[in-house]
Amino acid sequence: KAKREMSGKNYSIGLYYYFCYLISKVFRLRF
Repeated sequence: KAKREMSGKNYSIGLYYYFCYLISKVFRLRF
């Protein structure tokens, strides 16, 4: 159970960094 919880946490962190990457990419294209 604890192992599954950790993987879920890492997954959410991965999504967070992915969105930050997309947002920074869009800002670079605009400006």
